[in-house]
Amino acid sequence: MMKTSRRARSAVIAAAAVAVTTLLLSGCTGRQAANEPPAEPQDDSPIVIGASWPQSGPLAAAAAGLHGFEAYIEMTNAEGGIDGREIKLVTADDAYDPARLADNQRSFVEKEGAIAVVNFGGIAVPGRPYLNDKKVAQIALAGQTPLSDVENFPYTRAFWPDVVWEGQLHAQWLQENRPDAVVGFIGFNNDLSESHIAGLEAGGLTPAQVAMVPPGTADLTAQVSQFQAAGVDTVIINIGAPTIGAVTKYMDEIGYEPTLLLAGNMADFVTVVDPAGADAVVDAYAFHWGKDPADPKNAEDAATQTFIEVMTEYGYESDTRQALAFNGYGLGAALVEALNNAPELTADGLLEAWDALKDTENPYLQDGMMLDAGFGGRLIFQVQLTQFDGETWVPQGDVIDLRDLGIVE
Repeated sequence: MMKTSRRARSAVIAAAAVAVTTLLLSGCTGRQAANEPPAEPQDDSPIVIGASWPQSGPLAAAAAGLHGFEAYIEMTNAEGGIDGREIKLVTADDAYDPARLADNQRSFVEKEGAIAVVNFGGIAVPGRPYLNDKKVAQIALAGQTPLSDVENFPYTRAFWPDVVWEGQLHAQWLQENRPDAVVGFIGFNNDLSESHIAGLEAGGLTPAQVAMVPPGTADLTAQVSQFQAAGVDTVIINIGAPTIGAVTKYMDEIGYEPTLLLAGNMADFVTVVDPAGADAVVDAYAFHWGKDPADPKNAEDAATQTFIEVMTEYGYESDTRQALAFNGYGLGAALVEALNNAPELTADGLLEAWDALKDTENPYLQDGMMLDAGFGGRLIFQVQLTQFDGETWVPQGDVIDLRDLGIVE
């Protein structure tokens, strides 16, 4: 027979007495308490988010964006998560290969139970059908126009502005400032370029020359020579590393000096200014919406300083100059804000909260800008025209709201 110590028996008697006294004071009987509906147990299971992202292959440099996203999620968990629940972030390398992305997403959903999956770039487009069929939220760090099709793909959203809007901005700016420009366009051979050119054409401008190359291409000497021979005096570039830096540097080396309009999410120090050299980028224009941590003008910016501190704390100090890392960090902030506001921590609850974000601060956005959900499930509708002066990107005029220009509904 199991024996109980005197101290243990005394403790049991005392506990029983306290219980009886509590019942008497509350006017309740033990039966009445038993008949009351039990409180629902607190759900403390992790909130699973998958991230299929290029960490190798032609867009390996995009891994910095994932690191920024990871850092924000790790900081959120350290601060208590979402209503006390940890965000379990499961990542996988897709090498910018749609087939690998498809495998990753099936694993996130069917093995991990993810309520949302985060993707980078254009391969999010072929990833839509599976996630929408499974009713799992898909959030892309991308600008392709197909990702605005929330009517046919209601579980897909994108963080960056739609590239078609940037194309329209470029067309409007050129008609006002360079009406006789002979325009060339350089971009990826995918729907990013198709979206940008569609915007140019919607704004009444058709490029005289177009060069579309695979991601990772560095040598565009033949295309630049063709542009120069055709009298192209204005070049729009919407392509990532290493291409944008290499082509801008080559133009400078051969003394070819067209007016440069660079895509807002590519016109940063690490992607173009450092590899091309500041002199090669002088006088280039860009419509920016996010902050570049490597731009000297942001050295004293509080949000930028916090970004650098968080990246360093969680082991990503090598990416603290990366604007793409700040992009991912900003995406993490938007996702966490939506989770905090979600009526339920499900894919549907997350998207409902995402679509309800209004006048929401985000550390990544330039001063005076807010997240504001709208057309196509997008959140960013404000941009700032800037020009590079050899040291920093200098604002030209006021912040532009695309909705005020009639570019966006």
